[in-house]
Amino acid sequence: MLAVNGTSQPSLTLQALDPAAEPLFLALFCEPQVMRHIGPALSITQARARFNTLLQHLQQPASLPVTTARTTSWPAAYFQVQLAGVGAIGLAMLLPGANASEAELGRMLLPAWQQQGLGTQLSRLLIAQAGCLGGIETLSKRIQQQNLAALHSAAKLGFKVSAELADGFLRLSRPLKLNPAEESRK
Repeated sequence: MLAVNGTSQPSLTLQALDPAAEPLFLALFCEPQVMRHIGPALSITQARARFNTLLQHLQQPASLPVTTARTTSWPAAYFQVQLAGVGAIGLAMLLPGANASEAELGRMLLPAWQQQGLGTQLSRLLIAQAGCLGGIETLSKRIQQQNLAALHSAAKLGFKVSAELADGFLRLSRPLKLNPAEESRK
């Protein structure tokens, strides 16, 4: 479990996704306000099927990191986001990127916890988690172009637009370790 706690913000922690996270998963993926910048909200049946598929994938031995002579790959990591004194408020993920040295960050928060700076705090937590993987040099995010809050949060953390995608999303990226001048702006 990894935690970030600033003096002005409550403590967030990441906990590995497990079967007990199903109600949270359903609440997020079936909520139009959460999904508005991701895709259409799912029905309960669709969300439950997606959750079960994800759990099966995470429990397969093939999900273990693989090292070859040329690359190292690692499994996707999915987390419940816990807020101290409250409980689960969202999901976060680290996904393998286009190459073995890239990790893609993703996050979702329940509507009651959006627009409070927790998304930025959560991204910092994911950046720290990516640093623990070893071999990660670049971080990326996919953000829908109209999601101004997420774009602002990403820019605050040193992410810059690296591609405009055909599906209306932007790909943003940054080095895992920023130079000291960029780090001081965070």
